[in-house]
Amino acid sequence: MAPAIAVLGAGVVGLSTAVRIQEEIPEANVTIVADKFTKDTTSHGAAGMFRPTLLLTPAPSEEIFRRWCEDSFRWYDVISRSDESAAAGIYPISGYELSSEFKEYPYHHKIIYNFREMTPLEMQSFPGNYKCGWCYTTLIIECRYYLPWLMKRFRKNGGKVIYQTVKNLDEFTEKYDLLVNCSGLSSRELFGDKEMTPIRGHLIRVKAPWVKHFLIVDNADTYIYPGQDNVALGGTRQKGIEDVTYEQVHFDDVMRRCCVAIPSLKTAKIEQQWIGLRPFRSVVRVESEEVNINGKTLKVVHNYGHGANGVTLSWGTAVQATEIAKQMLQKARSVHSKL
Repeated sequence: MAPAIAVLGAGVVGLSTAVRIQEEIPEANVTIVADKFTKDTTSHGAAGMFRPTLLLTPAPSEEIFRRWCEDSFRWYDVISRSDESAAAGIYPISGYELSSEFKEYPYHHKIIYNFREMTPLEMQSFPGNYKCGWCYTTLIIECRYYLPWLMKRFRKNGGKVIYQTVKNLDEFTEKYDLLVNCSGLSSRELFGDKEMTPIRGHLIRVKAPWVKHFLIVDNADTYIYPGQDNVALGGTRQKGIEDVTYEQVHFDDVMRRCCVAIPSLKTAKIEQQWIGLRPFRSVVRVESEEVNINGKTLKVVHNYGHGANGVTLSWGTAVQATEIAKQMLQKARSVHSKL
């Protein structure tokens, strides 16, 4: 019989994993179960720059982190060069990264395109006393377009969707052969993961069509990312704060810093102010587990805890999670055939 697989969560990690499973296990019946889709997800509001940072999203090892990065970049790069680029919201963008301290090359310098050090003249063109800087070409993944694009692909492949708030795991033991957990912060309650913590972020979208290049300052403490329709300004990283109550002071701080970097932004019209909670974990969790639910065994593949690198790493971790899922299903089939 065709395996029944449930993917818990419909952010960029959940959707990516569901689509990847369909590609690699085409006989499977895949269902996404979530209570938040598209605009309600953290992924939807994310700035979406491909800029992997091992410091902000610890992985089991640097080798695994690099594999996630490379698998993701290849996937996004192919889309950016296709006729689906605009619909998926994925396209190349060039710009500058500046640091107030002398630093080694950023982690992604061997993955993205056209990486080089900035010239002294380029450095002087930005307000501030920066010690080093780099130019490069990377990719923007705008989840406002990418999430609907993934969902359309998922449904076209026969995927099903259930809108539901999951409060316990009982129901999955009877209906599904495998549960793929991409629930992010909800893993605290559902799986008792005390290592999960929110990192609150603030982002502003402004109308500034004259801004053509991205600008990153001091490890993305401040960033300016041009998109298809507007420019994303950020940001904040407030660890352990889960309250998403609107407080103008944080947005004022973001705008002030961005205007220091690019003074012309003072005249930009604000279109949106957004607050999101990044699901951070001490180490991104991509692994299998067998959970006992009222005497029954539930086979689970975890894929969550990406922190600030959810968009960047989502396809790469989906590739690994899918491989784990295939191995678990093959093992189950082997045991069943012997019986």
